[in-house]
Amino acid sequence: MIRSLLIFFCILIIYYAVKTVIRSAYTAYQGGESPRALHKGNELVLDPQCRTYVIKDRAVTRRIRGKLCSFCSETCARQYEEKSRN
Repeated sequence: MIRSLLIFFCILIIYYAVKTVIRSAYTAYQGGESPRALHKGNELVLDPQCRTYVIKDRAVTRRIRGKLCSFCSETCARQYEEKSRN
């Protein structure tokens, strides 16, 4: 009787472990959560230089060729300005 319960609980643990692995693999395959979903309540903007998402309130903002651009750092902003001049 005890052996049967032990086997049952082992099978149950293995089932939930496999289910978790498969679910996370499927989520990763589908692209995962969007960056907007990761920071609920904060708007994210895309840095055109290094292509990373930055919280809008923390972004470095520059007006380049009449367009407002947001960057993750001063370095990215300078690199993008130099690239856009050429």
